[in-house]
Amino acid sequence: MSSRRLELVQSVKPQAALDKLNERGVPDFAEHRLLQDCADASFNLLLRKFEGQYELEQLRQASMRMAHLLQTSCLALRRLQLSERDKGLAREALEYQLAYMHACLRRSMASFD
Repeated sequence: MSSRRLELVQSVKPQAALDKLNERGVPDFAEHRLLQDCADASFNLLLRKFEGQYELEQLRQASMRMAHLLQTSCLALRRLQLSERDKGLAREALEYQLAYMHACLRRSMASFD
């Protein structure tokens, strides 16, 4: 990522970007890419500041893997041509996984305060 793009991406406030995405529903490719770039830039800054923190690099790798697995799992489910009921079950299961991760984030970050 160029230094100019990095500066632009770092100027985006995460909550504002998430709020916009929540308002509009499914992000288009540019919005998805912007959010990915923001996540990368933010985490790169954190890794530089706290160099040598093995857990942070592991979290970064796991997050990228999780995003990839979500996408490929949804593609695999789509190929199965599920009934509406089964689509609902799949959607619920995936959303619960993300809700659980979000809850873990909130609980863990509460210890910062």
